[in-house]
Amino acid sequence: MTDASPAPRWPGSVALVLASSTGGVGQHVRSIAGGLTEAGASVLVCGPAATEEQFGFTGVGARFTPVEIPASPTPGDARAVTALRRALADTPVDVVHAHGLRAGLVAALARPTAPLVVTWHNAVLAKGLRGAASRLVERIVAR
Repeated sequence: MTDASPAPRWPGSVALVLASSTGGVGQHVRSIAGGLTEAGASVLVCGPAATEEQFGFTGVGARFTPVEIPASPTPGDARAVTALRRALADTPVDVVHAHGLRAGLVAALARPTAPLVVTWHNAVLAKGLRGAASRLVERIVAR
């Protein structure tokens, strides 16, 4: 016998933030976006335009706003912070959930008024200067 009770409803709103992705993180965010919209939530996905083209977040009921967050730090990160800050001002949400260290850093620097949750999807394995810089970014995001 199976339980046919309806899935719990959550009428809240969430922003899912991701950096450039060609695989796992993008698929994961699409899955979460679909589950949240099915549960009644309003979902905004913010990430590079190429991620919407590849994963189709709007196809599972989410709204999408392009925020160009590359996989590696660039001088353009300030533009990504500004774009995310603008997207969150235009569409207030109850929670911001960033996926990965790069998206987490941009979201933390955007200073959302909603609580920020960051999921690390990959461990920092780099050594030397790059590893030290990545560990510093981890500490900034964790705070």
